Order: sequence, then structure tokens, then C-alpha cells
Amino acid sequence: MTANARGGEPPTLLVAGGARVDAGKTTFSTGLIATLARRAGDAVGVKPRAGNDYWFDHDDVRIAAGSGRLYGKDARKLAAASTRPLGASSGDTDGNAASSDDSAARGAVTPESINPLHRLWLPTPEGTGMLGESDRTFLCDRVTAPAADGGGSRFVLNGAAADAGLIPDRLRDRLPIADAVRVDDVDALDAVTAEAYLPAFETLADRVEDATVPVVVESYGDVAAPLSVEYDAVAVVEPGRARIYAADRYRKAREVASGSPREGSLEEHTGTVTEMIEPLATTRLPALSGEERGDPEIVADRYEPAYEELLGAAATEREG
Repeated sequence: MTANARGGEPPTLLVAGGARVDAGKTTFSTGLIATLARRAGDAVGVKPRAGNDYWFDHDDVRIAAGSGRLYGKDARKLAAASTRPLGASSGDTDGNAASSDDSAARGAVTPESINPLHRLWLPTPEGTGMLGESDRTFLCDRVTAPAADGGGSRFVLNGAAADAGLIPDRLRDRLPIADAVRVDDVDALDAVTAEAYLPAFETLADRVEDATVPVVVESYGDVAAPLSVEYDAVAVVEPGRARIYAADRYRKAREVASGSPREGSLEEHTGTVTEMIEPLATTRLPALSGEERGDPEIVADRYEPAYEELLGAAATEREG
């Protein structure tokens, strides 16, 4: 079986997580990218939304902020595993679109280019954040603008957190927060979401739909699907196992879940979707050492049975 099916079009595969935040999605996704690249020549991974914590993930924040940037280790690993920029085409060498055999362009895959929105949190054990979050507060967002709007990253600052003195000095010194858009309440954040965040997601979705190479879309937390595109198969990853789902049944279950009062229309939880449908297959994922998890080629070998099931489901979907 080849990675490309139905007229040679490349597949788009969704990797979602179960109830646990640290479900192993990124390890699974990087190995899947390596598997697809072996079969199709190139592959790219995207993570539409991501977030990390200034305290729990301090090393990651410090490294990114040291260069005036904000991204997490998941997006960094996906970018490193990707073999060409999303939207690359023959003859393009500008770093946003490039020939697959252009080595300089291969190195141009950045976390920001595959992760349009990244949110930074801070633990606040005795408080409630502006968004109603318990025990933590969002500090700022980094959003990468669509290329049509000039590209580049902009920052959105939680004004209430700033007024409360919650913004660490390191962030003030290293990130362009002084020029950030300030939001002081949920209504202001909703306005920025409509003006900047949603267009960034829509642009990424268009790029995924137009991709000429296989694309792996990794979800955020236990959100059932982070991007409105047509998937060819779905893997729900949890520690020790991966459940493979037919994309059409998964989509229909999501539509039902989006009408549920407990779910809402934008962030259906994976468990609510999967409780409605049966997986096509459930495969065991062996435990890996830290060194093994850091090498997509090793992950590709160790998780091969799961990838075979997933790609087989994608081929069936596209042939049907």
C-alpha cells in the first residue's frame, strides 16, 4: 500500500488524544510523519493550537523567549520531523513554499508556520483566570497572521494579568509585549479571536486542503479535532494504545457532539465522540525511552503496526 490513494492525492490524518493531556500524541505524530515521508517522499505535521505553562514548561519557554519567540516543544518536534514547508511547490524557494529537494527550504519549517496559535499559562493556585480557568491564568498568546495579511507573529496580552503583576520580567524583557494587543476581558478576547485567530486557522485549513504531500494534524489536549478539514482517518492516542477510526464515522459523531449542551460547537472532547462509535482497530504502542521518542525514524519502526492500520483505513476511506 502507498501513502497516496484516490487519484494520487495525499492523505490528511488526524491524531487526537484521549482524556490525558500527556497522551503521546506528538511522539505518535512525528513517527507517522517519518512513515509517510518514507512512502511519499515528503510529509508535514501541523498543530493548529498549542499551549504551555511558564512554570511547568519553563525550559521550553525560556529557550523560545530567548529569541523573542513563543512556541512549545510539540510544535518544535513536528517542525523538525517535517520534510518540507506546508504549501511547498516545485520552483518556490522563499522559505514558505519550496521544492522538496531544496535543502535550504527543508530547514525553513518553523514552529510558527505549522502552529498559528500558541497560548502561555501561569499557575495561579488560589485564583481564577480571566477565562474562568481554575488554578491558572493565561498570560499571552502568539498568533501567526495569514500570509495575505503580511505574515509574521503578533502577541496578545492579558491586561488583567499584567495589572495584577503576573507577567514575569523575563517575558517583558524578551517578548515584544510592549507592542502587544491588550485584552482586558472576555469580550475583548472574543473580538481578537474573530479578527486574528479564526482567519489564521482558516488559512491553515486552506493550506492543508491544498497540500501536495501527506499532512498529519495533531490536536490539542483532548479536543476531538482542531481544524475544519476533511480527514482520511483518525488515530486516538493514549498511553499504551492507539485506536483507529473511520473518518466519516468520526466526523458524524463530532457533528452529533457539537449539538450536545455539554460540548458546544467548537471544542468537542475526544471521549464524547469516541463513545458513540467503535474503532476499526486498537493497536498496542510499546513503551519507548526518551532517546527513542526523540527519533521519528525509531518511532516509525516501533509503531509500525499502528501506522499500517491507520494508513489502511485512510486508503479505504479515499477509495470509498
